[in-house]
Amino acid sequence: MNMQQKFRGDPAGGDPFLEDFFRDLSPALARSFTDEQLRAIKMSFGARERGAHTVDLRFSIPLLRRYVVLLMGRERRTAKRRRNDRKFHPVATLSNAIAMSAVVIVVAVPVFLVGYGVKSFLGINIMEAGGAHAVVEELRQNLVIAIKGN
Repeated sequence: MNMQQKFRGDPAGGDPFLEDFFRDLSPALARSFTDEQLRAIKMSFGARERGAHTVDLRFSIPLLRRYVVLLMGRERRTAKRRRNDRKFHPVATLSNAIAMSAVVIVVAVPVFLVGYGVKSFLGINIMEAGGAHAVVEELRQNLVIAIKGN
């Protein structure tokens, strides 16, 4: 019995991971992989079936020629892999800070506006005696006093 049976026809067998993997290989080379080799490749790359995440949100922003991916689910990576991921893909980068700032602004501004509208509609006055302008003026005066030392 030959354990090194060669693939014939479609080497990916309809597997999306393998189709992606074979995309840049010659068809002859793709057909030369054995079942055992393909299993080892998939294990090495950590290939999972699509839908293995609780949240799997992927969309493109054609106008900006960008894409967004948000994946959330149970943590299955080993501690070693998490360390390597942090080393090679750090969270604290300028582009991540800009992206998070944009998300906060996109979420915070509408929340603030809706909250302010509800507050105004209900006639609730959060700050007495002049509102926010009075608070800013008082902070300015306290700052001037602290700097001058009077």
